[in-house]
Amino acid sequence: MLIKKEIIGKEVIDTSGVVIGKVEDLEVNFETQTLEGFMVGKGGFMFGRSSGDMLIPYENVKVIGDKILLTRDFH
Repeated sequence: MLIKKEIIGKEVIDTSGVVIGKVEDLEVNFETQTLEGFMVGKGGFMFGRSSGDMLIPYENVKVIGDKILLTRDFH
């Protein structure tokens, strides 16, 4: 299983080949001990969190390798 330090900072690419950002944090359900998704930063900063952050549900991840490939477009 991948660990947080292996995922943070990876580029996230949608099905159009567009880099939508880099993984900034993970959304984890501690009750079920499952990965729910990735918080992806797109730039900008506002009130303690990047203004362009978006949550990518784990169900939309196709492959995790050097980069994270998604099953759909998010731009």
